[in-house]
Amino acid sequence: MTTPTPAAAETPGPPDRAGGGPTRRGPARFLKPAAWLVAIAAAAVVVWRRPDVASEAWRAIAGGHQAAHHPADATPPRVASGPWDGAIVVAERAREAMGIRVEPARPQSEPIRLELLGTTEYISDTLTKVRPMFEGRVDKVYVTVGESVRKGDPLIDLYSTELAAAKSVYEIEKIQWLYDKKLLEIRESLLQSKAVSQQLYDETRNNEMKNRREYEVARDKLLVYGLTEQEVEGVESEPGSEKARLTLRSPADGLVIDRDVAVGNLYDENDTLLVVTPLERLWVWGNVFESDLDLVSLGQSWEIRFPFLGYTARGKVEYISNRVDPSSHAVRVRASIPNPEGKLKSDMLVRGLLEIPPVEGRVEVPRTALVVVDGLAYVFVEVEGRPDAYERRDVTVAHEKEDHAVLERGLKAGERVVVVGGLLLQQIYENEEAAAVGAAPGTSEPGRAPAASQSR
Repeated sequence: MTTPTPAAAETPGPPDRAGGGPTRRGPARFLKPAAWLVAIAAAAVVVWRRPDVASEAWRAIAGGHQAAHHPADATPPRVASGPWDGAIVVAERAREAMGIRVEPARPQSEPIRLELLGTTEYISDTLTKVRPMFEGRVDKVYVTVGESVRKGDPLIDLYSTELAAAKSVYEIEKIQWLYDKKLLEIRESLLQSKAVSQQLYDETRNNEMKNRREYEVARDKLLVYGLTEQEVEGVESEPGSEKARLTLRSPADGLVIDRDVAVGNLYDENDTLLVVTPLERLWVWGNVFESDLDLVSLGQSWEIRFPFLGYTARGKVEYISNRVDPSSHAVRVRASIPNPEGKLKSDMLVRGLLEIPPVEGRVEVPRTALVVVDGLAYVFVEVEGRPDAYERRDVTVAHEKEDHAVLERGLKAGERVVVVGGLLLQQIYENEEAAAVGAAPGTSEPGRAPAASQSR
């Protein structure tokens, strides 16, 4: 028995070129994957550079697939017979799938309630500033900031040599006038009996009139200095040192809100020692932003709430500032309100609702109807007589709340507005607009729609 040679069994023969033996695979095995990668990259470039072409191609593919499976439901593609009129046509099946809901626009019936933040302030027109009318020294101060005072209550004791001199002049002028008055009465009786001449009587009468005027001036000066009628009448009975003293009294009921006086200092008529404000009424200042300024006018009703007191008051807009605050870009408006029992203070935080009456021609729509693109507001309106067509309309928003918006321009009452599904229609609108721009003849600026597709 012969054993085969191992070398002969393991040595392979020459390869069979005709396929009879094993073949070696070269670089050709990588060609198919590379071709697929190139095709995918080319498609990505087309989608990035020409999204409109890619969209049309996809719709053609999807439409053909849908027509193949549902030939009865297939809708023939829209054939462009002219420039796009800006209307979006949505079939009934698509409207149901998109959940589009339409409601008529309503005329504005309720006032706009504009929310304002603000603060209170004492009314500066009614502030009483207590100051001396002459130079003097302060000997005593009876009140401090925050104290309530009644009319006639003592506030400050002053000592002044100028006041003492004025009282002395008053006494002299009074004595002189009383003398001339008595002399005139005597000579008047003598004139009737021809005991004195007419000339002497006339001179006596002129002197009495002159001294009476000087007496009245001296008396009025003391009243201006702050003395009461009773104090003026009692000047003659005052001892020498008391003539230099005066007590300043409160001219009105109110609250002391400012004090700038110290015992022992000298003050004159240019110094304000105390400020007293009445508490019957307060000013309320509110801040209106520039965007809402056109809504505000004098006389509008203003509901003012004090959140920390649970108190509500009502007032009217009495003043609108002509200056915009540079820090907040708001304009201040003012109202005055009663202050029952004086419990309201200055600089308290308030929240207000300014009631702006309805304006003829404005309409209300649900806030969901608004579509905002690049800061501009639009709504989609059902084309009259075509329940499957919608047009985009640019509108001017007068005021916007959580659940509704008041439109000033662009929409009429009764027009049917899309209140649900507006964002989906906006996407379709942009696609249609892009396709119309690409197909429009004579369009020189890319991305610009023809005139027929502009918002109305």
